[in-house]
Amino acid sequence: MTEHAADSTADDLMRYDSVRLWIESVQRTSLRPAADRIRRLTLLAAFTAHIGVDPDTIVETSRGDAKTKNGYLRQLVLWARELPGTDRARHDAENTIRGFFMRNGFRVVARPYRDVYQRDGGSA
Repeated sequence: MTEHAADSTADDLMRYDSVRLWIESVQRTSLRPAADRIRRLTLLAAFTAHIGVDPDTIVETSRGDAKTKNGYLRQLVLWARELPGTDRARHDAENTIRGFFMRNGFRVVARPYRDVYQRDGGSA
């Protein structure tokens, strides 16, 4: 993705209230705000494109509906698993998007989805 394309994606996503809330929060604690902002927004753009749902809709449909919320979180795990790069890079990408969920009020439990974390013949 070119720098111009990344800027365009960032500008598009910043129109959403949920994204502004998240980015404004993490920017205050980031050691490299500009680089981290683009990385976070690029990952969020890829995830939302993958599931076909905009960020505000994710938040709105998940509030008070654990089944919907958990569906998005399962999709996050599966999406991250398919990303190119190292295991560490995939893990970091998943945690970045998980941070978006948490900042927008999602209660997130680590590894709650046995169906997407099965290893060695089904043991979690």
